[in-house]
Amino acid sequence: MIDKDILKLAKLCEHWANHNESHKENYEKWRKIAQEKGLESIANKLNQAIEMMDKSTQFLLSAKEELS
Repeated sequence: MIDKDILKLAKLCEHWANHNESHKENYEKWRKIAQEKGLESIANKLNQAIEMMDKSTQFLLSAKEELS
């Protein structure tokens, strides 16, 4: 018998990972704008946020795989 909560959690992990990707695209867009405006400190912070988003996505997908 399949545990509904575990199934739902696996689907949520995948959903959250996909949602992270849409946020990441927006961060990348605004990082480029910050760079064009000479706001290197801001661009660097956005780059760090992008890197953290990638790590978050990796953890979420790993959790999904473990649940599947």
